[in-house]
Amino acid sequence: MPSENDLIMTSPQIDIAINSFRRGGGMESYTFDLVRGLTGRGADIHIFAARLDNSLPEYARITPHLIAQGWIPKKLRPYYFSKSLQAARAGRNAPLLACNPSDHADIFICGGTHLGYLANMGKRANPIDKLTIRRNRSNYASAKSIMAHSHLMQRELTGYYGVPSEKIRVIHPPADTERFRPQPEHTAALRRKYGFADSDTVFLFPSTGHKRKGLDLLADFFEHTDLPVKLAVAGSPLPRPMKNVIELGFCPDMPELYRAADYTVMASLYEPFGLVGIESVLCGTKVVLSDNMACTEVMNSEAGFFFSRARPDSFAEAVRAAILLKQGGVSHKIADPLAALTYNPTLPHHIDRLQAMLAAV
Repeated sequence: MPSENDLIMTSPQIDIAINSFRRGGGMESYTFDLVRGLTGRGADIHIFAARLDNSLPEYARITPHLIAQGWIPKKLRPYYFSKSLQAARAGRNAPLLACNPSDHADIFICGGTHLGYLANMGKRANPIDKLTIRRNRSNYASAKSIMAHSHLMQRELTGYYGVPSEKIRVIHPPADTERFRPQPEHTAALRRKYGFADSDTVFLFPSTGHKRKGLDLLADFFEHTDLPVKLAVAGSPLPRPMKNVIELGFCPDMPELYRAADYTVMASLYEPFGLVGIESVLCGTKVVLSDNMACTEVMNSEAGFFFSRARPDSFAEAVRAAILLKQGGVSHKIADPLAALTYNPTLPHHIDRLQAMLAAV
């Protein structure tokens, strides 16, 4: 395997395509990780995006290229991005990492598939969905290699889209292990800050998409139980007031919330990975997760409790087991977070594996 220096010498410039280089969802955050990790090793990163935020600290590390799309109707912009990208990169020999639906990538980063999303959400494809699926097929077919962020993604790529398995490498995404870490000495103060009673077992639910993240299943339990529990919802507003549910709204300091809560809970209908679970574990807070969430691929029993969405009673069992653990007289927190995970979540390790993929293509 080539060394880091060999790779940087043979490929000093790396192009990254992303719809929006600004604060946003998981793929935007992942792109920032790539910028920090690759520039830290001497790579010259060129970002091609339809929107660029020059106030970001990562912006100072890149050479920006604006993909102008102002004349294109908003819903159709993703379908024109790839063609505009090819024109913008004309004459460049740098390898392309596609963090959005772009064709002809040296490495296409797959953090979700549209057919997988529709199947798990129980939705039928409308005309826009069909265009998206067609675009995905072109992305996967034209890419030299595909990085799947989970084994679930690998199965969807081969099963739904017929991508050859030898074209895919499963590399789970990194997490910020410096920001997300245990601080048990602050737990009591943080619980007071967020109004969590010591007598309650608090289950944190971080969500900006309540339907996909499984709020219906969670609310059905918490609204009808007499157990000493609270569901703390951070993110999007609740659709209505709910018994035993605390609405926290948007919270800028998620590490604090993870440390304050007793557990992090999620029951996603579709979760191509689910970095929330990893971040919670890194903060020392066990999880209660549905076993269809792909992040459970890299967790062992020390990470928490797992249940099946197909058996709602298994969720009730997991909650009761979590309460008993807290009431058992010993700490229910995770003393050694990395021992609860079966992969290395650090950014340097992820960049090692990415560079190995780049060298191979």
